Amino acid sequence: MKQKLRPHRLKFLRVLIVAATLLVIAASWLAISTAAYMKDTVRSEFNQQQLALARFAAQRIEAHMDAAIGDLQLLNSLPAIQYFDPVRYEALLLSILPVFNESSIVTIYRLDSAGKLIFSASEQGIVTGNLGPAWKEPASYLAWARDPANRGKVLGTSLSLKEGEKDRGDLVLELITPTYDNAADASHLAPSGAFAGYMRLTVDVSYLIGEIMPEIRSGKTGYAWAIDSRGRFIWHPHKPFIGQSAFFARHNRNPQLVFATIDKIQRDKMMQGKEGSGAYVSGWHRGISGPMEKLIAFAPVHIEGPFMNYLWSVAVAAPVNEVESMVYSVYMRQFLLQALIVFVIGLGCLLFVLYERRWSVLLEHQVEEKTRDIRKYAEELKSSEAKYRSLVENAEDVICTIDRNGQIRTANQHLSRVFGIEVGDIAGQSLYRFLPAEQVDKILNSIREVLASGKGKAIEGRLNLPAGNFWFDFKYIPITAEESDQYVLAIGRDITESKEIEQQLINTEKLASLGTMAAGVAHEINNPIGIMLGFCDLLLEKMDPASVEYGDLKTIERHGLHCKSIVERLLSFARMRDQQEQCCDLNESIESIVSIVKHNLEINRVELELCLAGDLPYVRADSTGLQQVFLNLINNALQAMEGQGALRIETRPVGNEQMVQATITDTGNGIGKENLDKIFDPFFTTKKVGEGTGLGLSVSYGIISRCGGRIKCKSITKEEAPGASGTTFEILLPVCN
Repeated sequence: MKQKLRPHRLKFLRVLIVAATLLVIAASWLAISTAAYMKDTVRSEFNQQQLALARFAAQRIEAHMDAAIGDLQLLNSLPAIQYFDPVRYEALLLSILPVFNESSIVTIYRLDSAGKLIFSASEQGIVTGNLGPAWKEPASYLAWARDPANRGKVLGTSLSLKEGEKDRGDLVLELITPTYDNAADASHLAPSGAFAGYMRLTVDVSYLIGEIMPEIRSGKTGYAWAIDSRGRFIWHPHKPFIGQSAFFARHNRNPQLVFATIDKIQRDKMMQGKEGSGAYVSGWHRGISGPMEKLIAFAPVHIEGPFMNYLWSVAVAAPVNEVESMVYSVYMRQFLLQALIVFVIGLGCLLFVLYERRWSVLLEHQVEEKTRDIRKYAEELKSSEAKYRSLVENAEDVICTIDRNGQIRTANQHLSRVFGIEVGDIAGQSLYRFLPAEQVDKILNSIREVLASGKGKAIEGRLNLPAGNFWFDFKYIPITAEESDQYVLAIGRDITESKEIEQQLINTEKLASLGTMAAGVAHEINNPIGIMLGFCDLLLEKMDPASVEYGDLKTIERHGLHCKSIVERLLSFARMRDQQEQCCDLNESIESIVSIVKHNLEINRVELELCLAGDLPYVRADSTGLQQVFLNLINNALQAMEGQGALRIETRPVGNEQMVQATITDTGNGIGKENLDKIFDPFFTTKKVGEGTGLGLSVSYGIISRCGGRIKCKSITKEEAPGASGTTFEILLPVCN
């Protein structure tokens, strides 16, 4: 039996050996083919990840360049740029300097219609006039800008080395756009629309791309580089390559290697604006020298616009050994495990399945990491966009968008401060909530007119706001997204202070003209009154004091003296007696007048509160004139309080203006808004006939103005605020130097 079994056993062993050999061969072939397949799969997936990074970098470069073009066109539309005036230097500075904040813009040049430099701006400030003989502007720029067909277009120049940075190899390009006088402001209410020259903006391409490319990292050591349509490196981690031809830079660094593959990729695909992936042989990588294969993915950068079309390409590369080393190490162990399948088929298969699963999880984990990186880059792009929104949010002008029905769509922080409401609560609100209906109706008429004409419009108006009445200079610019979605961009500047100065000038001119008239009238009346009073004195000497005629003459004398007093006031208003340049103590002048009227205040049950600042500097004014001013204001306050109230007089220095301020506040009936603008007009009075001439405040205004000071009034009537009415006069006087 045993002898009979041996051949069978041998056959079984042979079959077993053959089967084991076949299993080993099959397992080996399976391991090798699977490793090759996985190698190709991993390489392909890795290159797809690199392609996603290249696309993302290209999109960020395009967005940064579009932002630079947008900055150029926005600045070119501003009145401060179009109508450059050295007097408006501050407005120009506020318009331009925010553009340089964390920006790739190096310089901004503004040239007039003759090609002469008006000003140049950089992050250090603005320089006006010619830059010297070393600075020359190509005549072709002016010729291109002067052509009416190029109005509103942008011309881009070729890349060139940045001036003064040739050792570093930084590249810049120029963006040029024509300038026309088409913006309206307070000085140019009707723009001429004439050609005014052009703006030239220098963009630091190396800086712009340098903010993006270093953050692109593929695998552990992979990096990104970029070339332009001529095959020059515009970015590379190896700085000496920037500005050099990509076809020669590699050959010059390692002449022994042949770079035909990468040269073909650059020439036939990258420089043609195509995207894709592949592999090539390089001679180095991050300090490691020697031939090595790299995986590469590339995507085009398209920057298109009128008269310019930049075609750049971004590439992301990483050594193949970083990818394949993981595959080889894994499958070497798998091959050994599969060799044991002959003895433990089941266990080997199980381990193989488990290991495949582990590998899939590892790949998924890597994909998740790359996805998180891409999301991080997307957030950084949003942050970059937020930087430009901050320019609007931090502006000191009111900036908002309003539709034709008066609904506020967007608003900046300054508008929220003006309305006294949180900025988040403004969007979606109607103007009728914040302003009187008649003012909103006027605003909506202007908005609808702008939307109908499609042209911007500048309007000055007075707004009744919670903090008071303010003058604004508004510019409305139409914005049409769709035919059914029309609204305007409203930009408003507070011009209240300039309006007050304008009103002071009008009052001064009015006082001067009325003073001349009053002097003539007073002179003509004064002589007859003097004769009448003289003859009245003669008759009084001849009359018996106990007679009726004597009493009649005294009545005539009393009324004649009253007429003489009025004439003297007219003469005082007309002459405003010459004040000599002198210094006086404001507190002492106030205390002198208070000592005179204090008894009268007590009789009228008026509580006086003096808050006089100590160590107050002397003011440049006539002490007698100041006493007259404060006497007029105190008497007016007594009459307004009608026998009961509180009077507060306060002085304090105003350090920023080198001025001293005095305020007189009463708790009287107040002055109506309809009369507030007329109180300094000569002969204007709300008192009954015989109780006042209307010259007190006019004379006071003239005295303060001659000192170089200012006087203004704020008042609240009983109808506006029952129980909180009153009037406050503020006087500003210059410090005596």
